Amino acid sequence: MTNILFIILLFPSITSASELWQVQSPFSSSHTENIPSMNNSITVEWSAPSGLTPSFTEGYYVSFSSPLKYTFTESDTASTIRGVGEILKLNKSSGSTNSFNVIGEGINGTGIEPYYFNIAVLDDMEIPFTPGVTIHLGPYFIDTEAPKFPSISTPQTTSSSNIPITLGASGASLMCISESGYGNCGALEWKDYTTNCYWSVSEGEGVKNIYVQFKDVAGNTSNAFSTTLYEIENTFSGAKDVVAYAIPALNEWGIFLFIILMITSALYSGKMVRPKKIYPKIHIDMN
Repeated sequence: MTNILFIILLFPSITSASELWQVQSPFSSSHTENIPSMNNSITVEWSAPSGLTPSFTEGYYVSFSSPLKYTFTESDTASTIRGVGEILKLNKSSGSTNSFNVIGEGINGTGIEPYYFNIAVLDDMEIPFTPGVTIHLGPYFIDTEAPKFPSISTPQTTSSSNIPITLGASGASLMCISESGYGNCGALEWKDYTTNCYWSVSEGEGVKNIYVQFKDVAGNTSNAFSTTLYEIENTFSGAKDVVAYAIPALNEWGIFLFIILMITSALYSGKMVRPKKIYPKIHIDMN
């Protein structure tokens, strides 16, 4: 009777033993919480609880969940599918329980849905196996979509080297404008995304190709392209343009007609020069 009573008193401490087991120092080596990433494989590492050896554990329960955290219970069963909402039972390692990597492969997103990683020690000191304390990591945000509806509008022709540009891209945070190709910007040449700006075209007249690449917080990119014709105006300050006319060569009939035309024009304008009459001088001697 005493032995039975001892077992009954001891049982609660046994059943709660798994509550004390939890992984140590869990972290993601591929993602940072609350910062979107285009990497759709989340890698998580952790260490086994202090004092826990392979002989005292069945393994771990792990899963990715969205949009909420997930806590393991006794009703959870093992799964061979590694994905969001599926529970994966990791059997104990034959060598060590101090280092594990779990990769959630192929998780796609728009940067809006949060993802969590959940893990609990599965203690085999109890029957049925009972998960220990569930540890949660996250939220992680996966963004595999490029900025949508990229566009650029430039003047068709311009005489100014500094041209206005209208831009558009849903979800963009940075932009790179170049005449040599998409994304040909140094680290310091990427600018904050804006819908209106000015661009100084390269020297020399001609068609200018304007490339713009948009980038979101996660690093996804999309492109847009436009052209503009750059023509420099020829202006002369304080001087008039001199226009020269060439007179074609004339044959004999042409010369004759030209003379008649000139005489007629002079008569019509009243500018014909008439010869002056010369009157002789008369001297009268009064003596």
